[in-house]
Amino acid sequence: MNDIVVYTAISSGYDNLKVVPDSWRGNARFVAFLDETPTENNHGWEIQPLPRESSDPCRCAKKPKILPHLFFPNANYTLWIDGALVIKSSLPLPQWVNEYLSRHDLAVFSNDYYDCIYKEARMCRRSGLDYPQVIHEQMERYRAEGYPENNGLVDCGVIFRRTSEANTRFNLMWYREIMTGSRRDQLSFNYVAHKLKMTYELLPGTYYKNPHFQWTRHALKRKKLTKIVQTNHQEL
Repeated sequence: MNDIVVYTAISSGYDNLKVVPDSWRGNARFVAFLDETPTENNHGWEIQPLPRESSDPCRCAKKPKILPHLFFPNANYTLWIDGALVIKSSLPLPQWVNEYLSRHDLAVFSNDYYDCIYKEARMCRRSGLDYPQVIHEQMERYRAEGYPENNGLVDCGVIFRRTSEANTRFNLMWYREIMTGSRRDQLSFNYVAHKLKMTYELLPGTYYKNPHFQWTRHALKRKKLTKIVQTNHQEL
């Protein structure tokens, strides 16, 4: 069944591939983009090579995550799931469409902690989650364009999308922001939605506490980016 594609991406062993539950098998195509071939069971996933278009493993995973319309052009719906999440949903996958995409083409979780990309940006800089200067310049550009504070913040660990022209425009603009700005995709999601006047549905709960997924700790710790440097981002 290609109407729905559930997909994930894991680079450098950052997460372990989780098991596709029996209740969801047969209702979708399940694809995992990996840069390492599993040594054991694929756990119900079809394995595809992770694009290697950056020296940053995190950025390598962004292309399939942000641009599903390129990888799954025949799918009517795509569901991105972070590699840290275990599927535990009791809601049959086909019912997700009526439940979460009846009013919008896009559904995500709200953020657990903040309602503002500028607050999230300060946290990312303090925590060394990306180059501080890159984050600073991106937020200053948003401020100069008049993007408001406290205008919402989502968590991009789960993204449920209908394949549509509106979502394709959103995907492409969002990807450009990530490739020319911070790799922290949550910093640009709400900005892009605001620019395109894109509305979205909020999934029940939050990324860490919800009825559909269980968060697990990452298999590896990713190195922090603490140096203030000028990076050469890829151009589309």
